[in-house]
Amino acid sequence: MSPFSDPIALTPFLLLLAAVAGLWIHRYVWLTALAAAVIAAYFTGALRGFAVCWILILGAMAVLYRWRSAHAELPYFRQQRVVTGLAFFGFALAMGLGLFPGFARTVLIDNVILSPGAATYSLELGFQKVVAGILVLGVIHDDRVRSWRELGGILRSAAPVLLVTIIAVIAVALAMGYVRFDPKWHALFLVWAPINLLFTCVCQEAFFRGFVQCELAKIGSNRQLAAMAALGVAAILFGLAHFGGGWQYVCAATVAGLGYGWAYQRTQRVEAAVAVHFGVNAAHFLLFTYPSLAT
Repeated sequence: MSPFSDPIALTPFLLLLAAVAGLWIHRYVWLTALAAAVIAAYFTGALRGFAVCWILILGAMAVLYRWRSAHAELPYFRQQRVVTGLAFFGFALAMGLGLFPGFARTVLIDNVILSPGAATYSLELGFQKVVAGILVLGVIHDDRVRSWRELGGILRSAAPVLLVTIIAVIAVALAMGYVRFDPKWHALFLVWAPINLLFTCVCQEAFFRGFVQCELAKIGSNRQLAAMAALGVAAILFGLAHFGGGWQYVCAATVAGLGYGWAYQRTQRVEAAVAVHFGVNAAHFLLFTYPSLAT
């Protein structure tokens, strides 16, 4: 049953949206909204069995990593920081890829064709992926925009990165025959846009830039070299995380990841990477074949 035909089924995801927005308001807001979302998800069937255990374990790992990172005076600081960081990364990635039971597949839009020649498109709501992003921004990475004025400055800094990234990603996608120029308007965009921005872009950038790139950049004495290596590694991992869409999608996503990482490195704010990510995705949706050409 589609959540559109059963509005109650949307409740946990609306609460997740509140949790994401709450990250820029106050700790108690996102914590309360996340707890309410988990409870509502059990009542609606979005979560089952041991799903809450996986969420609690991931939360505990995030707290442990944050605590270890804040106590450089403790013995074996570097080794324990690496171990706890890798543990969080591996667990979050496995949960996001759906390797743990208890997270139901919630499909909002199923197998629609947005334009002639396009592959079918389905819009799924991934509860576990959003939770991972919330925990990164809520517990580990707290360097966030604190005012509208600061946000405006960050968006201005990200604007040229957005333009270059769109050109690069689309050039790669066109060269591979993955998409073609296909300007269109579809009413689904009104549903797609807020979900893509607050669930996909915020949470993916929280994980790959706010955690992976940010933390890798702190390793080593040569900070400039570490920052460049971190940008590249995060982009490659981001591309590989899209392996489900095929090798062409992996290539395009890797190029996109370089742009998102550049935006983050230029501003040291996740919001810049989120803005570039959403801009690229919106350009793809509105101006080119979405999600790709049918094979």
